[in-house]
Amino acid sequence: MKPLLNLPFLSHGHATLTNLDESARFYREFLGFEVVKTSPKTLVARLGSNTVVIGVTLGERVLAKLERKWLHNAHFGLDVASKESVIRAHELCIANRNTYKIRAVGQVDDYGDHASFLIEDLDGNFWEILNNFPDGYSAKFPDTSECNLSYSLLSFQEPSHASQDQRTNTSLLPTSLMSHLTVEVIDINKSRGFYERLLGLEMVELGPKRLLARLNSVAVLDVIETDTEVREHKTHNHIGFDVAGPAEVDSAREIIVTHQDDLGIRQIRKISSSHGTYGFTFMDLDFNVWQIEDYPRGGYYWMFEQGGDLKNPFQPNVPGVKDWHELINPNTYEYDAQRA
Repeated sequence: MKPLLNLPFLSHGHATLTNLDESARFYREFLGFEVVKTSPKTLVARLGSNTVVIGVTLGERVLAKLERKWLHNAHFGLDVASKESVIRAHELCIANRNTYKIRAVGQVDDYGDHASFLIEDLDGNFWEILNNFPDGYSAKFPDTSECNLSYSLLSFQEPSHASQDQRTNTSLLPTSLMSHLTVEVIDINKSRGFYERLLGLEMVELGPKRLLARLNSVAVLDVIETDTEVREHKTHNHIGFDVAGPAEVDSAREIIVTHQDDLGIRQIRKISSSHGTYGFTFMDLDFNVWQIEDYPRGGYYWMFEQGGDLKNPFQPNVPGVKDWHELINPNTYEYDAQRA
């Protein structure tokens, strides 16, 4: 069945920051992300694919006002090569807790061949460290899948799930891939229709209350049914998809407005221009927030091609270029390195 929206790939998840420099250091030195500071208050980070984490500085006072008791159910998952690597990562988290201002380190959960644990970082975001299959959760999906990873793995030359010996980063944790973003739902059977019919996600059932969902990406959405009581205030932890141009953003919003009632969508915000993009957010039946934005087909990939932190907020480090639209191929809507 053709979905209502035509979305290229899972582009990003959103995290909150309190201090840009401290958080960038934590992401780079400890977690092993590639990081680009995109403005004095924002960063973009990737690990193993072009599905990125966007960090936005809100400040401690703002974060303190938000009731986000559910946040561990909206964590990011980082893969390591083995169960032994999980145990070693747990030891490193405890040993470096004060250095990187880690708020909490959970216990290791042992599942036989696999193990995992959660940490709460300096900004209150949660990260799961786990050993996983090669290439994350890709093995969970059928071989007949038509998943196209051309944008998700654009510019990556090494295996997306490199072994510890193959790693090129120098972080303390031996991470190789951001494998998943967790999303909680109220009724998983009811919510499945939203994911498939509107977003066009490919879904695999792992249990009566758990689904994996992906859209042409290595990173997946780990969808879990929970009994969380407070689910509001998820705007600052939204998940995003890119479309090719403002006209497609407008069209996507019209489709969502048309199907708001039958899909149980709670709120649709107006179009806005922020962080160098044209887009909008909407809240689904489970209080999760999604973003549809105008951005190149490779998502935030172009920012990592600019040779470091952006000199001008959200704009390329290319003399004479004032906007990223000048560096994309108008026919394919892809970033064109030759134009840079």
